[in-house]
Amino acid sequence: MDASGAAYDRDTASGRDRKVISLIFVAHMASHVYQFALPALYPLIHRVEGLSFTQLGMLSTVFFFCSGSGQTPAGFLVDRIGARPVLVGGLALLSCATALYGLAPSYPVMLVLAAFAGLGNSIFHPADISILTGSVRPDRMGRAFSTHYLGGFIGYAATPVTMISLGYWLGWKTAIFGVGAAGLVVALLVWSQRHALRDDRDAGRAAGRSTVPIGLRKELRILIQPPTILSFVFFAFMAMGSVGMMQFGATALIALIGADATFASSAISINLSGVVVGVMLGGLLADRTRRHDAVAAVTVTACVALLLVIPGGMPSHAWTLFPLLVASGIFYGISCPMRDMVVRSVAPKGAAGKVFGFTYSGMDFGSAVAGIIIGVLLDHGMARIVFVCIAMFMLTAVVSILAAKMTSRRRAAMAA
Repeated sequence: MDASGAAYDRDTASGRDRKVISLIFVAHMASHVYQFALPALYPLIHRVEGLSFTQLGMLSTVFFFCSGSGQTPAGFLVDRIGARPVLVGGLALLSCATALYGLAPSYPVMLVLAAFAGLGNSIFHPADISILTGSVRPDRMGRAFSTHYLGGFIGYAATPVTMISLGYWLGWKTAIFGVGAAGLVVALLVWSQRHALRDDRDAGRAAGRSTVPIGLRKELRILIQPPTILSFVFFAFMAMGSVGMMQFGATALIALIGADATFASSAISINLSGVVVGVMLGGLLADRTRRHDAVAAVTVTACVALLLVIPGGMPSHAWTLFPLLVASGIFYGISCPMRDMVVRSVAPKGAAGKVFGFTYSGMDFGSAVAGIIIGVLLDHGMARIVFVCIAMFMLTAVVSILAAKMTSRRRAAMAA
């Protein structure tokens, strides 16, 4: 092939990569929008419908329990029938369940819809990662993972203000119905471009690997291998730290340094802004290093060290606290694409769906546990311990990810 032909092939591959990454970005952003679309309306629903915050909180509990429980089965489904139909089907289920909140005649019906919405949400990580792994060139994989993560983060950031504004303008029922219906448009968009989405199974066929099912017992054995278990632990403890910071960081600052609500909320927003910058930097760095586990460990440790300054030195002014939180957010963000690269490296070929489904379910379960632990600490006036607890969660995650990579290398060496 001449130089012009090689350049054409590179340009074609780059264009295909951009299309795939963009489609997965939009789908993942939609999933995170729907995770918080209803919770963002809780104050309005409480006032209009008279539902208690305990009842409303139960809707979120049902959603995340079903999402976490469904991720591993969704991963098996991805590896059996392919990621494309699972992705579109899950997005359609999540969108429909969200839209039907606006038509629900009673609270029990809303609980059922929350369960279906959680099941729809459970498919995104195994399906997304399988498609990115099978479609995107290896030298762009770090940027693909960082863009995937960034889509979810943007969904989180945009949802609260958007939903509460629509709720006051249109009424909460019309707002949630309209946003849910919009997801069906996204599902149709993804389905219309399905020819561009090649998953891990397709890549296996192209490489000449066998795609014959190996049997449920052998597939389950993959999930109880030490690298997979340690990756699950890593995601669980990282979620405990990050969710603890997002949900309770402002409350802890108010109790710890006497900050007002505006200052404390701004501080957490500043931290999350740093995460966005870090994710973009991490994507570039992930494509330029092979030691993703080491980079993840170093950056998470740096994030932890900065967070421990808060209860230790108690910076109470914006000019001291805000740079601290920006820097910790950047370090945390850099670690995000690194962690996906590590899990990708320990997942057996052709098993990306089930492995990512299982390991990412740790995030949902970790999120549920973190809320209970940190809530108890705050109820007992131990705001200082909150940041120490968040730091310990993340340090445990560091040990887990290093152990996962170490055991994976050892097993590979023994097999060789």
